[in-house]
Amino acid sequence: MPWESLDKNNQEPIRINTLLNTIMNRLAGTSGTEIEKIFNNWEKIIGPKFIEHAHPMHVHNKCLYIQTNNAAVAKDLKWRSEKILENVNEILPNTSLETVKIRVKN
Repeated sequence: MPWESLDKNNQEPIRINTLLNTIMNRLAGTSGTEIEKIFNNWEKIIGPKFIEHAHPMHVHNKCLYIQTNNAAVAKDLKWRSEKILENVNEILPNTSLETVKIRVKN
């Protein structure tokens, strides 16, 4: 039996990366491409001073979650959260991120 679209207006199958980006956008408010760019540019976003002590965890509801292993680093990152968002917006000009939350790994 040949493949037949349920949507008669769209005869072509959807590419998996397009589908995943759509799902990610609905669940987290961002696409997989945005998250990938954040991970790939993390040192530019966070700065070399923090690269060994903090890393991005995920994006949810227009918020970038960062995990660190040190409470002092978490406090410093919180003070720098606006700069972090500026750096993200520089790399991803069409991003939907509005806030940053820092969590200390126990």
